[in-house]
Amino acid sequence: MRLDGKIAIVTGAGSGIGRATASRLAAEGASLVLNDLNPKTLDEIAQQIVKQHGVKVAPAPGDVSREETAAKIAGTASSQFGRVDILVNDAGIHHVADITETSLEEWNRVIGVNLTSMFLVSRAIIPIMLRQRAGAIVNLASISSFVGQEMEGKSTFLYNVTKAGVMQLTTSLATRYGADGIRVNCVCPGAVKTNLILGSILKGQERVDDSVWQAIGPSHPLNRCAEPAEIAAAIAFLASDDASFITGAALPVDGGYLAR
Repeated sequence: MRLDGKIAIVTGAGSGIGRATASRLAAEGASLVLNDLNPKTLDEIAQQIVKQHGVKVAPAPGDVSREETAAKIAGTASSQFGRVDILVNDAGIHHVADITETSLEEWNRVIGVNLTSMFLVSRAIIPIMLRQRAGAIVNLASISSFVGQEMEGKSTFLYNVTKAGVMQLTTSLATRYGADGIRVNCVCPGAVKTNLILGSILKGQERVDDSVWQAIGPSHPLNRCAEPAEIAAAIAFLASDDASFITGAALPVDGGYLAR
């Protein structure tokens, strides 16, 4: 129960890493403000977490690339709990297309969800943490923060750009607010068993055949893809007091991918 009594915000909590993170933080005792674009999904997850872990959960649905949603998240945390100890900026989307095939609308959409959202929510929450003189922010970066990548012959350049931006946002916030008691770190997952990265391959399918993961696994020295819960465990560590002297870090949780 490392997070007993803590108040945590998780964006993108409707599925994948965000959902696993919400469950992990609740299991360790944190009460939650959860965000996702789909209100119905969010309500179902909130009810499930309350039933399983007995913590308080306040949904704050909306598009995190919009200022009003960031304000709603901060307002919900303040009104329901009066403080924020942990912010996990998880919401994100993938994009597979060469630069010559990418429209300005697509560029703005991916930048908005993956990077602008972290700016907006962090901007709304940091003043609360400053008043407390304490807080931990964990951002979702990626192995894509470090490398160029292609998928089925197309570039993931736009996704990579956003994740590199997340890493620099993490670094800059960490150095600026460390003296104020706010730690800021990011995790950099490799391939994780969610539909985020594979959306373009799946072409609308809801389920992933195991052969897809088996094909991707050998690109990691551990010879497999990660489960969302494994990424959530690293996030929970960085959010906890066990990481009290860690800030400005980009933690690879990638099965050794970047070590090659």
